[in-house]
Amino acid sequence: FISLLSIFSIVPMVLMAFLASGSYIYINDFGLTEQEFSYAFAFNAFCASFGPTIYIQLSKIVSVQKIITLCFALLVVCGLLTYNIGTLSPWFFAFIAGPATLCVIAMRIPGTNLMLDQQDTDTGSVVAIIQFSSMIFGALGMTLVSLRPESLIENLATIQFSIGVIGGSLWLLAKNKPHVSEKLVKMTD
Repeated sequence: FISLLSIFSIVPMVLMAFLASGSYIYINDFGLTEQEFSYAFAFNAFCASFGPTIYIQLSKIVSVQKIITLCFALLVVCGLLTYNIGTLSPWFFAFIAGPATLCVIAMRIPGTNLMLDQQDTDTGSVVAIIQFSSMIFGALGMTLVSLRPESLIENLATIQFSIGVIGGSLWLLAKNKPHVSEKLVKMTD
């Protein structure tokens, strides 16, 4: 449980870092009006809304292990793209931030299911620990993205990339362990 908690609790750092910095990036860095910002922000929420649906549909044809691995890989790519071209246009930035958010939301379902499957009793306590850990790391993401306010886009890119690499590496180490692989088989049956 702790190994999976370590992997999936860091993922919300990406989303919360975006939520903390998005308005400043769109309005201060790109010069969007508050109305234009609301459209860009709505696009991100629109992407997030498809996370569960995409996961459910994709899990019918692709293994859960591959979906999680793909999401971490996409976070790495989003981090690289945000860092290299995210500053060029608010639309480039939005079309990179949206998929990053989608990956975070799509991973939440199998991650939570895997963690819950590790515990046979006291599910309420497990859910509380999962939510607490996600909120703590989310708050850490908000703090880290704002450490250098003059470079919010680069900060966000670093968080996206780092969580993709760290979470992905930890996932690759854990995904074939019996306590994970046996539960993944159960999830696909």
